[in-house]
Amino acid sequence: MKLRTFFLTFILAHFIYNTSAQVKVSPIASIEQHTINSKILKQNVGLNIYLPETYDNDCPLHTYPLIVLLEDEFFYQITGVVKHLSSVSSMPEAIVVSFPNDFEKFYAPKVYTNNSEFWPKSWKQMPFDGNPDVFSKFLKDELFSYLSKQYRTADYRMIVGTSATSTFPLHTFSKMPDLFQAHVAIASGDILGMGYKPEETFIDAIIDRLNTNKNRRAHLYVTSADEDVTYDAKIATNIKTLQNKTSSYTSDKIKIKAEVIANESHYGVVLSGFIKAMEVFFPKNKWNKEFSDFEKQNGNTISNIDTYYKRLSSEYGYPILPKAERWNSGSSLQASANRLLRQKRYDESIEVYKRLVTYRPKSAQALSTLASALIANNKFKEALKVQEKAIKLAKEYDREHLKYYEDHKKEITLKMEAVQN
Repeated sequence: MKLRTFFLTFILAHFIYNTSAQVKVSPIASIEQHTINSKILKQNVGLNIYLPETYDNDCPLHTYPLIVLLEDEFFYQITGVVKHLSSVSSMPEAIVVSFPNDFEKFYAPKVYTNNSEFWPKSWKQMPFDGNPDVFSKFLKDELFSYLSKQYRTADYRMIVGTSATSTFPLHTFSKMPDLFQAHVAIASGDILGMGYKPEETFIDAIIDRLNTNKNRRAHLYVTSADEDVTYDAKIATNIKTLQNKTSSYTSDKIKIKAEVIANESHYGVVLSGFIKAMEVFFPKNKWNKEFSDFEKQNGNTISNIDTYYKRLSSEYGYPILPKAERWNSGSSLQASANRLLRQKRYDESIEVYKRLVTYRPKSAQALSTLASALIANNKFKEALKVQEKAIKLAKEYDREHLKYYEDHKKEITLKMEAVQN
């Protein structure tokens, strides 16, 4: 296996008139390219891999859902959406993978078109030439295995297909329910009306699967653009039929929605469709939780936070951690600890700060804020030890602010001496 890593670096700089000026270059997003030799597919498979911005700063407890894009053309657009939505707690941070090079075969079931108006009328079946079972084996035995060894992937995987490639997410939902936990089929209302047998549809297969196991964890989103409906009115009928037939199955574990999106084109619907899928899978009332509510509840704040996220983890099937920091909100461990400190709830603030330090093991700032809370609670010796650790981390990861951490240590020392005298 061959690994080549590169960083996308975006630099905002003023015009430089002095050619001797020093320009600092720092990456703000990480995209890696890997190539694996697939013995199952009998070809080399290229991978584009997007990593969350905080990936290297998070602790080993933090794992990330895996999003597999079957259309590499939308890789950069989708990763931008993932970055934004996760930053505002509208979905979890995630690792995104796509395939920049074409596969030698089109891996999907050779479904019957059932007289679809969207494809050539001469096609009785879609002309797919790759066995979907082979591709599924590649995903499970090679891709997922490889990625789990390279990264901290969670046991929550999402597959996203568009137009013809949406056949595979619909197939895996119906026939291979454990391969992915979430399935997104965009620009797929025509595919929805196709089936494994003539006059049979994916709608039938989806309902059969739901009836087989009503307690499974299943997330499915299907959409098409209204422009597509003008080419084939059955697209709207398929979407509506699926929505009506699955509405009674919805629960905390089963999240299903099918809809036609207005004012969109066949491929123009990709971003709006993906965003709507995330709203269905990750409802804001659960993911964008007000941390101030935890502080107001009876009992200990960190215990209240843990109880909530333990319940959320059980719902999604993988460990979900509370946000350590958020630049745009007071709903994070850091913000909660700051509020508790201002309210002079020192013991609780120290507990939350300590959790922040656990989740951000490379953060000198996290340690330094913990030291401040310890000072407020007159725990000077412990504060001094914590601040010394902060200085050590700053020398390795944050030399730009090293003087601040050293000055903070001096302040702690002076306060400790004043108390002793």
